[in-house]
Amino acid sequence: MRVRTNLIIEEDILVKIDKIAGEKHKRAAVIETALREFIAREEIKEANNPKTEVISEKSAPVSRRAGV
Repeated sequence: MRVRTNLIIEEDILVKIDKIAGEKHKRAAVIETALREFIAREEIKEANNPKTEVISEKSAPVSRRAGV
């Protein structure tokens, strides 16, 4: 489902978007494509950089190692 939204962006970026969009594309399509590509890159980075939730004994606070 497509949703209407408003964006506030720098004028120089808008000029570049319009140049890319030209007569064949719509401004919204260019922005949507760029965002999809950005999101895909971010998802790949996230998948390749898992956050470890396990706390090792060496990294645990002193009070935890001492059994306090």
